Amino acid sequence: EMLDALRESAAEVETVDGYKEWTRNNLRRVLPHEAMISGWGHRHAGGVGLDMMITIDFPADHLEKIRNRVGAIDTPILWRWLVTEKPVVFDAENPWPDVPAQWLESFRGFGLRNVLAHAQWDVERVGGTYHSLFRMPVAPGERESRLFSEVVPLLHETLCRVMQSLSESDRFSAALESLTAREREIVRWLGIGKTNGEVASINGISENTVKHYVTEIFNKLGVSNRTQLVRRLAEHEARGPVYHTKVY
Repeated sequence: EMLDALRESAAEVETVDGYKEWTRNNLRRVLPHEAMISGWGHRHAGGVGLDMMITIDFPADHLEKIRNRVGAIDTPILWRWLVTEKPVVFDAENPWPDVPAQWLESFRGFGLRNVLAHAQWDVERVGGTYHSLFRMPVAPGERESRLFSEVVPLLHETLCRVMQSLSESDRFSAALESLTAREREIVRWLGIGKTNGEVASINGISENTVKHYVTEIFNKLGVSNRTQLVRRLAEHEARGPVYHTKVY
């Protein structure tokens, strides 16, 4: 019954602020917690990167403390999920041996405890969402983990819908990260002015195949021609590092 109510209320969520209020007023009834993070990320050569995060009553200073040198936010809890792809429970007083000392010191300093985290990889969108609950009233166990497994698909779809409300530049950045490796390679050549024929020759594929890729790329990035693509790419580059995690 609580899950049905949660699903029904999720249908009205369209914005970041709406997502925050929905989790406060509805998710907390199902899985009590005091703070939460939801994020969107993608896989890359080094592992996984979080492109954006929505914080709900979470200490933002902790996130700023753990940013790496290129501005990305990383967490050993997410890395543990990547190994198991199952709900992760973390106890700050009984941490895993490989948890970075600096991260743990900051984590404890902000009173973060009783953590339950889970994520969902989305093959179609070429990315995934990550969700962590903090300061749960009791240490989460099997019941909470099972319940969170049922809730995360709803969180995933709701967050993906919320991403559509972000600014045009943020949507372009997220869409760019969702491209396949081959699509990103073609975008790189298009960005420096190569024709379809030249891209076909460079990549050893037919020009018709390139045309198909270009159509798919334009649809995914929300542009209608090469001029728009080049302009949006320039704006994207001017914003800063690719791996910088934006926090809402």
